[in-house]
Amino acid sequence: MNPDFLLAGACEQARLIARGQLSSDALMAAQYAAIAERNPSIRALIAQAPLQPLSGHSALAGTSFGAKDNIDVAGLPTAGGLRALQRLATADAPMVARLRAAGLHCVGKLNMHPLALGATNHNPDYGDCFHPQHPGHTAGGSSGGSAAAVAAGLCSIALGSDTMGSVRIPAAYCGVVGFKPSHETLGLAGVMPLCRMLDHVGVLARRVEDVVAALQIMAPHLPAPSPRSRPWKVGIVRDAAEHGASASVMRAYEDGVRQLSPSQEVQWVDVKLAGVALDAVRRSGLLLCEAELHALVAPLLAHEPTVLPADLLAMMRFIEGKSALDLGRAVSRVAQAAEAMEALTCGLDALILPTAPQTSFAMDGAVPANQADLTALANANGAPAISLPLTVAAGDLPVGLQLIGHRGHDLALLDIAAWVEQALQVRAH
Repeated sequence: MNPDFLLAGACEQARLIARGQLSSDALMAAQYAAIAERNPSIRALIAQAPLQPLSGHSALAGTSFGAKDNIDVAGLPTAGGLRALQRLATADAPMVARLRAAGLHCVGKLNMHPLALGATNHNPDYGDCFHPQHPGHTAGGSSGGSAAAVAAGLCSIALGSDTMGSVRIPAAYCGVVGFKPSHETLGLAGVMPLCRMLDHVGVLARRVEDVVAALQIMAPHLPAPSPRSRPWKVGIVRDAAEHGASASVMRAYEDGVRQLSPSQEVQWVDVKLAGVALDAVRRSGLLLCEAELHALVAPLLAHEPTVLPADLLAMMRFIEGKSALDLGRAVSRVAQAAEAMEALTCGLDALILPTAPQTSFAMDGAVPANQADLTALANANGAPAISLPLTVAAGDLPVGLQLIGHRGHDLALLDIAAWVEQALQVRAH
């Protein structure tokens, strides 16, 4: 039986510790017991860190985090989910160092889709990462281990990377919060790259306040948002079904929008994505990822191609047949998508839409091609974006609600997200 505090938000866990109602040692013991019990079946954690004395003070002091396997943690291997590239990290990535200095323990490295190029978290080297509540289903990817670990209570928060939706998609599938900050907020030092123009480091957590606290630790340079009079002006995407959102996603999404609509805190504006070729943006982003990643795996392609998973090898062979003109067109499409996003959000404080067009699916089933159609837009223009869990019926697969803000205004978007989270919870009870 899991103790009640295990699935509490990280800030709430820290408050219990600060009040003396819970010790950090007891929290770590419970999380490590959860790892021993649950990780063999979900395979979220692939390298466990030893417990070390904690020091430092912050809103998350005494709690823990896990890091995706493409983010350096000193003394632990970094492989990007591909054993052939595994190396021992000699230094922490800056965001890892700041979390440790703020009094958080690192539980270890988290599973991922190999080299972050995929959204199923099928991993031949380290084992497939499964959904914590729905056995046999994918946790999503590529940060599947990060979402599964947070959802299962194996750590308080987790770090992931998001190139076309790889933090927000698994967050939506697993029913947790997943935040991708603005492109420049956390940087990419100590992170294995996939596509530098689209890569972001993000946070997965159980509450929005946990994301805010983690971001303020990892990006202390962020200015507080300027006070803004309400109501906020928020655009509601009304044509998500026409862009592939499934019936179950649309049902949860429309229920959530109805729950939020009566509020006087927000002025709602209907928005459509009709002018944005979502599938073309996704394919263009994928092409750029394949092209940049090819340089990293070129030695393996030349001498040991069989160490690459079949899907990754196929993508690398595919990009070898593309021309500079193909890549130029891909860059142009991504730039056009960024411009389209700026136009869509002009005059708005945020945009609301589903996170992923579908819910989690069976690991051995068909993989939807459009998983990243609704998330890649915020990578194109480097804007902050967050996925929040919507209310679904008991036993149903989770559905995510996505909010996209303006680049450089991360905390302003999180302020709106915190209100949305509270409003949905109030109306759900």
